[in-house]
Amino acid sequence: MRFSFINKPEGLWNDEYVSWFVAQTPFNEGFWGEVLKQCHMPLYYLYLKPFSHCSDLVLRLTSLVPGLLAIPVMYLVGREFSKRAGYYAAAITSTLSFLVYYSQEVRFYSLLFLFSALSLLFTLSYIKKSSRKNLVGHIISNALILLTHVLGGIYVFFNLLVVFYKKKKISKTVVIIFLCLLPLIGCLGVNILRMLPSSQWWGHFTYTNILFLFSDFLSPILTNNINAPTVFFYNKQLVIWMLVPTFLGLTGFIAGFRKTLSLNILVFMVIFVMSLLAISGKLVFITKYAIEVLPILILTMVLGFEKLKKPGLILFALFISFHLAAFFTPNYVTKLARPEGHRIVGEILKIYNPDSIVFTYYEPNRFGRYLDLNGKNTYHISKSNRFEYENPALILDNIGPNSTVAVVFLDSVSFFDEEFVSINKGNPDIPEMFLTFSHIKNSLIKTLNQEYKDFKLAKVGAWTVIYARKVDR
Repeated sequence: MRFSFINKPEGLWNDEYVSWFVAQTPFNEGFWGEVLKQCHMPLYYLYLKPFSHCSDLVLRLTSLVPGLLAIPVMYLVGREFSKRAGYYAAAITSTLSFLVYYSQEVRFYSLLFLFSALSLLFTLSYIKKSSRKNLVGHIISNALILLTHVLGGIYVFFNLLVVFYKKKKISKTVVIIFLCLLPLIGCLGVNILRMLPSSQWWGHFTYTNILFLFSDFLSPILTNNINAPTVFFYNKQLVIWMLVPTFLGLTGFIAGFRKTLSLNILVFMVIFVMSLLAISGKLVFITKYAIEVLPILILTMVLGFEKLKKPGLILFALFISFHLAAFFTPNYVTKLARPEGHRIVGEILKIYNPDSIVFTYYEPNRFGRYLDLNGKNTYHISKSNRFEYENPALILDNIGPNSTVAVVFLDSVSFFDEEFVSINKGNPDIPEMFLTFSHIKNSLIKTLNQEYKDFKLAKVGAWTVIYARKVDR
């Protein structure tokens, strides 16, 4: 399931490109500077670095491998309670659509799930037995989470509280090691928390975020990968696929809740803190940001299925069957298109072969992985220089008479008409970036219609590319 459709024809999309770009930056040419520009911790970029010169397929395999390794780890998590719980946990980890999807994404979430599963395993083991091996495993797994995900500190904090509650003490070794990590985490963390709000401008928190958290984790339908609709039942054709597996999973979770009560308090506290950050505008509430708690949800589910005995076995079989059946549907998670993939633009521009290219929203180097820009005149109005173009159409003054130009628009950030932009200018409820790049798009298209000819237009995925020749006056 994890190998199916792994070579995406659309190429890397924005977040994946960032992962690759940071990883491929040489240490002596600004690697750490690029890390500090991001809103996540550095470990994943170091993990990806040896493969950064490789193809898209190899980059995706770096997520597939930890996705596979997590399966036996989750077996061991369940095995802390019984052999059957181990088999249940491994089976769910194998087939869960959410985990299959992120086993193909060039991002840190598959690796983070592996670290979270290891953290849960060693948390359970250390609570049972205070051996050196369990202590070291607990320290290392939680440190790996801290060094991978900026929000991992929320999970680790409540994880340590659980250990303290169960053991009535925390080892001096744990305290010393985490104190040693504090300078690094503090230095990077302060910068990252400063960057986080500016990188999270594009969404607002609603109650549906919480609902989609559980449907994304437990059903084959992933809705809140980027931003959730404001209505939970947004597509009636998907209701059964969303609700039934979610209901089955939550039934097992409720049945097993008391067996892992302290861990489930951890789950709800992580979700609560994330919700507060989202409500305050510091964070967009996306399911993947809470992936550290997924191993606990899986464990609680399987303990509930086991507790229910034969009915639990039926519920477990139905839950697995939904995820297996989804594999044969056209909308299975590995078949989903990446509409913002950068290869789309590269292939279009290869066909058009314009003299000049104007990129909006992203800089030209975003597409260098799929397009040779040598010999092309390139211009851009991006996030970094957008306020320099009060009149965006002036950028087209750089195009010489009778020359050809292609203008690249990202539709997912530029979808308002000019009347809407004018009416809502300064409206705090609508992200400024959407208004700005919609205005840029409308202005450039208006000028192209007035001063250019020989038009070609391609709309593929989330992209619009307009090719034209400037009128020779």
